[in-house]
This record gives sequence, structure tokens and C-alpha cells, in this order.
Amino acid sequence: MSLNMLQPIKKDHTKNYWFRRRVPAKYRKFGMPSEIKFSLGTADWDEAVLRCQEENLKLERTWRANLEGEPVSELSHLQINALAGEVYAEMVANHRDEPGRPVLWEDTLRALEKKKTRLISVQPAAVHLRFAFGDEAREFLARRRLKLVGDRFDSFVKAYVKAKEHASRVLLRHAEGDYTPDPDQVKYPELQLTEPKRPFEPLWQEFCDAKKVAASTKKKWRPYFSALMLRAGSTDMNHVTEQHLLDWRDALLATKLSPITVRDGYIAAAKAFFGWAKLMKKLKTNPAAEVVVAVSEKHETNMRGFTDKEAAVILSAALAPMSKLMTQENAAARRWVPWICAYTGARVNEITQLRASDVLHVDGIDCIRITPEAGTVKTLRERVVPIHPHLVDQGFLAFARKKKGKTPLFYSVARQRNPDRKNPTYTSVGNKLAEWVRNLGIKDPRVAPNHGWRHRFKTAGRKAKMDWLILDAIQGHAPRTEGEEYGEVPPDVMLPEILKHPRYDVAPGERRDGRGEANKRRIRRRKKPV
Repeated sequence: MSLNMLQPIKKDHTKNYWFRRRVPAKYRKFGMPSEIKFSLGTADWDEAVLRCQEENLKLERTWRANLEGEPVSELSHLQINALAGEVYAEMVANHRDEPGRPVLWEDTLRALEKKKTRLISVQPAAVHLRFAFGDEAREFLARRRLKLVGDRFDSFVKAYVKAKEHASRVLLRHAEGDYTPDPDQVKYPELQLTEPKRPFEPLWQEFCDAKKVAASTKKKWRPYFSALMLRAGSTDMNHVTEQHLLDWRDALLATKLSPITVRDGYIAAAKAFFGWAKLMKKLKTNPAAEVVVAVSEKHETNMRGFTDKEAAVILSAALAPMSKLMTQENAAARRWVPWICAYTGARVNEITQLRASDVLHVDGIDCIRITPEAGTVKTLRERVVPIHPHLVDQGFLAFARKKKGKTPLFYSVARQRNPDRKNPTYTSVGNKLAEWVRNLGIKDPRVAPNHGWRHRFKTAGRKAKMDWLILDAIQGHAPRTEGEEYGEVPPDVMLPEILKHPRYDVAPGERRDGRGEANKRRIRRRKKPV
């Protein structure tokens, strides 16, 4: 029932109007009753309507704030009464030295009794106490990062009110000059709380959904956490400590992994996950916050783009005749993806995920659309980039128009072994291209076989004196300032800058086999007799 439709009701033989609302099923699992009803305390219709709306709004806010989002604390009856002891101790401690005049605490006790009994005859006591003292009880729990719902919350509110009355009577004695020890204080058990369990899997799923983690990143990072949980001996993330992470880091560094890989892979994943969990109040602490990996200067590698010679080798090989054993999509990826990356500086998987509908005409300009809808985009932002005329001259548009709608250009949906696999097919296409580039003889570890185009495009853009803001927009680099967030860079603004990029003038190379060697006829040599 929506907020603006709820109306007061009139019960038989009653003067005043009543509030009545059924409790949604998703909240009844927390121990809530199936229906909430109580008198609105007025016989005036207009006033009853206003009160009904106010009570309904208060109820909605209570449900959303306390029955959704943060985990529910599972406290026993003993722990709830121990918490009441904390209420008592806090209240007495705050006023022990200066309790004020006795009349202050006499008034406080009268006010508590009046608030506790108001309307109690026309609604259940637990419901009334929840409405009368619920807000201050929740505030007390929130300071201790606790959350109770349903009958557990009602039990705490009841204990909370009794503790306030108890503390007020003790402070009344203090105000009268009687500081003898309170014999009833010992009735409160000692408070011993345990953190609610935080199993990894649901927390990991929340993290991936909230941060829109790419499927390839999930596949890469998930085994890291399996290893970490094995070291911690628990799947409860509350049990993972900084020492566990330090030991894990040291064990990784003792293997053949480089410090950079440990820092930018394993520890970076832990920092992202635990940092989010702490920020979102899912965990009290971030055990990865101060875990660092020292990397000496000799281990730092300055990645570079392809040289002129390396770029020519790749682009020439892309023009070569393809093996008839290759699928049409793999052959198309090898033919077009390097060239598109060369003229756009895009990430390889932004291109391998392109669909036919992502090749479009915008204001008279042939463009490609790079969008998260097709797969993954690091910045999660869609961008439309003009196609360099050299690609048009080579026939890229004619190739793209052979397919329709959302059909991928560089892989076949029908031939996917598992459409829901963790590693998307377009990522596999990019990986195969990287292997192919390495087999062409480009082995330098300082140049990534696919990412080298992004570095090269940036360098070429600087040499051609492209506007750096437009250069960033073409490549999809995130804005560095809030000011850069404003406005758009449309294709007609990008195109003049893209035209500054010089054309690649290369001839088709020889067809290469899977090992990267030219397909030459093998000459069989007979062994000479010994």
C-alpha cells in the first residue's frame, strides 16, 4: 500500500480513528507481526488523516533504516540485558559528579512513566514502547554499531526503558546526597559481544555489484581471496587480520612472482575489497590499509608503446592472408582489431566486444561506439569515436555492415562454449591476439602486446600536437578534475584531432602460422649415413 493511499479506519464502538497497516512479507521474517494497528487519538477526520500519514511515513522510514542494508546483530537475551546495563552505567556516569537538584530526576521519572503508558490501553505494549522509545534506543545501538530487529529489538527497548528508570532512581538518591553503592547494579551481566559473521561470498558479490567489477577481473581476483581465506583459516572476513595479509604478502614474495605483480595484483585486490567493505560499514576495520609492498627502482618497469618497426610488423601481418583453418570471426579480429586500436588508442577488449550496431553514422561522421552495454569499459562511460578515413578506405565499414543489430563483429555467440562463463569470449579474443603478437617476434616485456597501442597513440598524439583534452576523450581516459567532468566531446570535435594522426603505410606481410614463422615449404633432409 502506498503512502498516499493509506486512510484512517473507524472501529465499531470507538470514538477515535485508528491506524492499520499490514506488514510486508519481507519484514515479517524479522519477527514483525502480520499487522500493525493502534488508535490515532482523535475523532476529527482531517486530523486523523494527517496523523495516519505521519505514522505511516515514520513506519516506512523505520523499516528501511532498520530492516534493510546493514546486517542484523544476533544477540541473546543475556546480551540484551547486558546492553541495558551499559545504558544504566552510561547514564549514571554522565551525571555522577553533578546530578543536579532532586526535582530534576523526579520530573524525569514522571515523564518516563507518562511516555511509557500513553495509549498503552489501545495498542500492544511492545508496539507502543517501540514507537515511544525506538528512536533513542536505535541511536544507542548505532553508537555501538549494533542493529536489532523484530522481537529482539522489542526486547531491548523494554530493557532499555527499565535501565533508564533504574538509573534515574539512583541519580535521584545522588541528588539527595546518598552515594551508597547501588545493590541492584550487579543484576546486569557483563557485556560480551561478538561481531556478526561476515562470510566472504555474499560480501564479495555485493562488492562486485557495487563496483561493477568486470568479469575478467572477477576471474583474476577470486583465486587470490581463496588463498587468503586458506591462510586465515576462515571464510568470515571479520577474522582476516593485518598479520594474515602481511604473512600472505611475504609468502607471495618468496615465490617467483615479482614485487610489482604482488603489489599491483594480489595486494591491490585486497585493498580494493577491504577498503570498500570498511567504507560501506560492512567491516569495522580495513586490514589491508597499511599493507605495502616495497618495489625497488630496478623492479619498476616503464611500459612503452610499439616502435615504428613493431607497429609495422603487426599491421603488416594483419593485412596478410589468413589461414583457412581460422574461423571468420578470429580472422576478422586479427585483420581489424590491431588497425582500429592503432587509430583510436582504445583498449583491446573495448574493440573485441564491438557489435554491428556499434558502428554508426553520427552527424555525417562514421564512428564506433564504445559502451559498457557491449561488455566492459574501464571508466564505465560510453564514448563515440570517429573512424579514421584510412580504416574506411580499407573496407572496415563494408565488413561491419555484413552483420546486423547486436551481433558481435569479432566472435560468434552461437559458438560460445559457455555464454555465462567468467571469462567473456571477447576477452579470449584479446588474449589470442596478444599471443599472436608475441609470436610475431615482439618479445620486449616493456611493451604489452595489446596495450602497446594505447601508449603509442598517446605518443603519436603528442607528436602531432593533438589537443590533450580531446586526446584523453578519444582514448576514454577518466577526467582528472571536476571541471573536466562538464560538457562533452562530440565526434565532430574529435575528428580533426584524429586526422592529425599520420597514416600507417605498410604492405601486406606473409601469412603466419600459429608459431609465428613464415609458411615456407619445409625441405626434408635425409640423415647422412654414419
